[in-house]
Amino acid sequence: MLSAFGLTELEEKVYLELVRGQSGTATELAPRVAATVPELDHALDVLVRAGLVRLVAGRAGAAPPDLAIESLLNQRMRELQEARVGLWDWLRQQRPADPLDQDVQLVVGVPAIMQAFDQFLRGAQEEVLGFDRPPYAAVLQDNPTEIEMLDRGIAFRVVYDQRGLERPGATAHIGRFVAAGEQARVAANVPGKLAVADRRVALISFPTRDESMEPWALVVRGATWVEVLVALFGEVWDRATPLRLAPASASVDDIEPQSTPTPTDRQILSLLMTGLPDKAVASQLGISLRTVQRRLRHLMDTTGSATRMQLGWFMARNDWL
Repeated sequence: MLSAFGLTELEEKVYLELVRGQSGTATELAPRVAATVPELDHALDVLVRAGLVRLVAGRAGAAPPDLAIESLLNQRMRELQEARVGLWDWLRQQRPADPLDQDVQLVVGVPAIMQAFDQFLRGAQEEVLGFDRPPYAAVLQDNPTEIEMLDRGIAFRVVYDQRGLERPGATAHIGRFVAAGEQARVAANVPGKLAVADRRVALISFPTRDESMEPWALVVRGATWVEVLVALFGEVWDRATPLRLAPASASVDDIEPQSTPTPTDRQILSLLMTGLPDKAVASQLGISLRTVQRRLRHLMDTTGSATRMQLGWFMARNDWL
């Protein structure tokens, strides 16, 4: 889970070990996390700079999770915003006078964009990277092309804007793609609509502020442009929250189960981790707000968590998501 904050597997393992265990030196911690002392020294240095670990006389101890994670989250959000601003400034400087130059093709209008997008997807041979965010030009509808390509083994990684999850039926809609093999994550303020095929061609869609003007998009094939867009995708993907959804055809399970967590619990927790409010989570899952809050209260009581933050850490330690 801490990979969303830019931490490696070892750095996450070290921090979680310190949270649930005792402080220690790099030499003492190395056998506890199955790593070498030099690896521990490097991991601790990263964690100290991130504010997650404090060193006193050579001994490492975990900073309080509630405060440390909130601070790290705010820092990552600032970095993402700065990266977004920097990219668009760079794109404005690089944009040629004629958008048809330098392997950039202009596409105008919803039908033309949808046709270009379908052709774009069908041209992918290995992987498609994507951003999905409002505003939307059409109602939610299935994308049979993606399902067909997933069945052929083509990988899809998509970051959805948190606001898009509040659309009626969004969870079931995305759940169909996830069930077919799409890797989905959620981030706040996804910078734009983007699709990249095989890291060689990209489609960027732009909304219009003037309703009298049609939306437009750019099909980009220049290597320099595509490399920048892939780098932007990587930055957003690394900081996004994984979205775990059961197949849309699965029914919501018994709300009073004997085991914890249930599939419904996992859906509730996954959607809450994206930042959706309780009411929106209930709406997406087709259950009542009271049921969502009752399940959360049950999970907190079961895990001995006094706050939702503590419940989140219990989830991370026990790989609930």
